[in-house]
Amino acid sequence: MKKIVVIALAVIAHGWWSQVAAISLDDHAQLRAVAEELVAQNYYSRAELDAIFKDVEIQQSVLDAMMNPAEYRLTWGKYRKIFLGQERIQQGVEFWQEHAETLARAEKEYGVPASVIVAIIGVETKFGRIVGKHKVLDSLTTLSVGYPRRSKFFTKELKEFLLLAKENNLDPHAIVGSYAGAVGYPQFISSSYRHYAVDFSGDGVTDLMSQPVDAIGSVANYLKRNGWQPGGAITSTAHQKVAEPVAELANRNRKTPYIAADLRKLGAEIGASVAANERLNVLMLDASEIVPDDDQRDYYIVRAGDTACQIAERFSVPCKQLFSLNKLNKRGTIYRGQRLKLPASVVRNTPRSQRVSKPITESSKWVVSQPAAESHSAQIGESQSAYVPMPRYFYTHPNFYAITEYNHSVLYAMAVHDLSVAIARAYTN
Repeated sequence: MKKIVVIALAVIAHGWWSQVAAISLDDHAQLRAVAEELVAQNYYSRAELDAIFKDVEIQQSVLDAMMNPAEYRLTWGKYRKIFLGQERIQQGVEFWQEHAETLARAEKEYGVPASVIVAIIGVETKFGRIVGKHKVLDSLTTLSVGYPRRSKFFTKELKEFLLLAKENNLDPHAIVGSYAGAVGYPQFISSSYRHYAVDFSGDGVTDLMSQPVDAIGSVANYLKRNGWQPGGAITSTAHQKVAEPVAELANRNRKTPYIAADLRKLGAEIGASVAANERLNVLMLDASEIVPDDDQRDYYIVRAGDTACQIAERFSVPCKQLFSLNKLNKRGTIYRGQRLKLPASVVRNTPRSQRVSKPITESSKWVVSQPAAESHSAQIGESQSAYVPMPRYFYTHPNFYAITEYNHSVLYAMAVHDLSVAIARAYTN
């Protein structure tokens, strides 16, 4: 993975434009390449593309949002609280009631529970209420030319978006969505829209932007084609404590590397309904912002807004070295409160105060009204005086990681699970 110098990136981002700036296809090699491919494939003429990009503007606000996503900025407790409010749960019940027949049909056809489909649409857009206000063409162009770390990905999505617009006779300038270019009820990126969206309403048009029936079928189709196992569990009972050998295996990776039988031998309390040969992961989520063991001298404690390469830059460590030392994935996924190992040379030369976060006050801890039950759906309290620690360890199943194919964050997948449980409970009561 190429080293990313965040300071330089920020200078570039703010140096090319202030808030918005016009752009030309000839200004950037990646845009020229997209144009040449689309012309060669007879989707557009060069004149059409020149006319389209004449009105495109680079958006600094998009770059700012991309540098600080909620999945990296918030602890699990704060992230969960965003999506588990009573208003969203009630809206989910109403959405389910309105589309009960469609959801039942999708569950039967694709094997994905109605509650999970509803929860994903609820997390993504509050059931179509918040679909984004950024012009998708501007966002994808901005990220293609102004976000080097993922330029290749967003350049591909820009081409997919232009193909999507052409195939569906849509005005590229009229489509709005998230700052990352996702659209509609389920917030599909353009490649997902083209490859996974289905005309579930049967009206001859696949419309995720104004047709919730198509969105329901498309979410179910996406999960099925990305590893969903009908009838399978998502996550096990939440545990505040596990046996030490099990705790040592805990991680936030998107894999199921362990076998239930082996985990049981290490002391894992896994339900009897889980087959001995079922593949699982040991997932650790910590709602608290208090970092324990702050006398550690060979770790850096990840803070809000940190990225792996920012940390490497701060300590003059090659990005690749920090990734290798901590076995980070290629995206450098880290989370607030995580302890990252530092090279010995850094530890010797860095004051402890620069490596350790300070505890927050008791009054700003994550609050729940009671310990989470087996379903892991504790209610969120607004004013309770009792502070109960959030369960930290979960035995997650392949279906949990099918959800992470929708969004790679494990916080996202757990929020979807918890919301699905809460909505299903309210729907049946």
